[in-house]
Amino acid sequence: MSQRTLKTGSVLLLDVLKRRTALLFDAPKEIVTCTRLKDVEAALLRLEAAQKTGLYAAGFLAYELGFAFEEKLRSRFEETGEPLMWFGLYERAQELSLSEAVGILEAGGEDTSPSFSKPAFDMGPEAYGTAFSQVQDHLAKGDIYQVNLTLRARFQQQGAPERLFQDLLRRQPVEFASFLKLEDRTVLSLSPELFLERHGETLRTRPMKGTEPRGRFASEDARIARDLAKDAKQRSENIMIVDLMRNDLSRIAETGSVKVKKLCEVERYQSVQQMTSTVEAAVPKTTGFSEIIRHLFPCGSITGAPKLSAMQIAHNLETGPRGVYTGSIGYLAPGGDFRFNVAIRTLVLRNDGTGEAGTGSGVIFDSKADQEYDECALKLKFMTEDVPEFDLIETMAYAPDTGYMLLDRHMQRLQKSAAYFGFEFDRPALNDRLAREAANYKGSQRVRLLLGRSGDISISATELPPVDRGTLFNLVLATETTRSDDRFLFHKTTNRAFYDETRARYQAETGCQEVLFANERGHLTEGSFTTLFLKIGGRLLTPALEHGVLPGTFREGLLERGLAVEADLSRADLERAEAVFVGNSVRGLVRGRMIATEKTEPASTLQNAGALEENRLSG
Repeated sequence: MSQRTLKTGSVLLLDVLKRRTALLFDAPKEIVTCTRLKDVEAALLRLEAAQKTGLYAAGFLAYELGFAFEEKLRSRFEETGEPLMWFGLYERAQELSLSEAVGILEAGGEDTSPSFSKPAFDMGPEAYGTAFSQVQDHLAKGDIYQVNLTLRARFQQQGAPERLFQDLLRRQPVEFASFLKLEDRTVLSLSPELFLERHGETLRTRPMKGTEPRGRFASEDARIARDLAKDAKQRSENIMIVDLMRNDLSRIAETGSVKVKKLCEVERYQSVQQMTSTVEAAVPKTTGFSEIIRHLFPCGSITGAPKLSAMQIAHNLETGPRGVYTGSIGYLAPGGDFRFNVAIRTLVLRNDGTGEAGTGSGVIFDSKADQEYDECALKLKFMTEDVPEFDLIETMAYAPDTGYMLLDRHMQRLQKSAAYFGFEFDRPALNDRLAREAANYKGSQRVRLLLGRSGDISISATELPPVDRGTLFNLVLATETTRSDDRFLFHKTTNRAFYDETRARYQAETGCQEVLFANERGHLTEGSFTTLFLKIGGRLLTPALEHGVLPGTFREGLLERGLAVEADLSRADLERAEAVFVGNSVRGLVRGRMIATEKTEPASTLQNAGALEENRLSG
């Protein structure tokens, strides 16, 4: 299976987030496509006919296909030769595991690594501001309540689309991903949004409106989610679209069957948090795909309200056709069921080396131009954010008489990071594996546990020599700084090359055991593998988490017991401290001594610092 590749005419639809499965459609018996509005109805009916004869259809509907259903929009449409829809008709849908789907992608792109230039918007801030002002004029006149104003980002690209798609999926695992290989282009979609799904007589839509960036760690993430859920502007936008979708559904639904199942829920994705709502309706079996699309396409979450007026205004202000962006990608199954996404976070890669991605935001009366432009850029972060492959780590001490030290704290931290990054976490499986490994240990051990994204577990152990309480760690303060907005600093992962390489360099230069860091604002943060503690005024102080600090299990224990306090610490505090300590759950609390380097001067007051009773947590 893994040696297969995607041929022209293939469509691969993946759920990387929940079901972790995929559907592959290949070797189409027929291609159904059109470039003229007058041919749209016949093409949609051809898909319905194929369904009735036992065939599957998979492909996309371009945003401008919706112009075919409204006279006021039809008159504005200019033919460009671009497809308004493209579908392959297939004899079967092949159900794949996620690993099988990834294997096919790997086989298709194993020889070439992808790259693309920095995307350039078709409207800069000034041009966008002009368009935004015109939207505000329409809002003030009451012509519309909201409009989705979009931009196109264009770029040069090279390499295998399959490899790029894998990279994007790793950065942004979503429920409605798709890969379409056409003759002259490849379409990649990383959409988290469901447009329409039909099962029997039930039709479901899940509009998405309202966006905030992810936090750096669990509690900050939760605070941002709470703030988003209560944000009056973003709730207003979401509810407005829900009302629009309810109205659209009521045109084809059985009387009284349209129901809002979930309203303004916040969902987390790799780089953003989104507000979603779910609306369902009962639709007679006699109502076919073409009629449903005629009344509901395109999705109201990417048009605005009222829908027709918003589409007219957006068309006048945007620089060109949207194409597949804000259209829909999905499949139809024999018997009438279907599932389609909203084609956001979608790239079109042409065979000539050019590429395009769309982005946009919902503009209402109290929107601000600069904020909306920034939101558009944020939504393209999935393209440019460099997220290396990594595992989560926990490093623990094991003693034959007490077992794994601080095991519950380690598992709680691991679970929080797994939830944050979307890793599989199975506590019983971890407990079982740790117990089996412990049966082979002889004496005290330093245990390293790795957890992969799919929940795979790796455990290694090395002998842990007794800790000499009289040992002083030689410490240096690195001139290299960390960034407090780097979310990886708040989670223990294998993505730690900066720390490891910096420590190795200073060790070679000075013979130090540990390197301390400060962030871009001059706040002290931590060591490369330890938590930093300073004794000042008789109190044990440790840098505040928000400055870019790992929430170490040893650190958390001292804080909870009142043996240490969080503080904003600077290089000056390092100079005036009565004593410096570093610590972690394996070594406990260890005295430190600052030493000189060619880059930094020693903190002289630490050379003969007073003693502090060393505290080690026992569980």
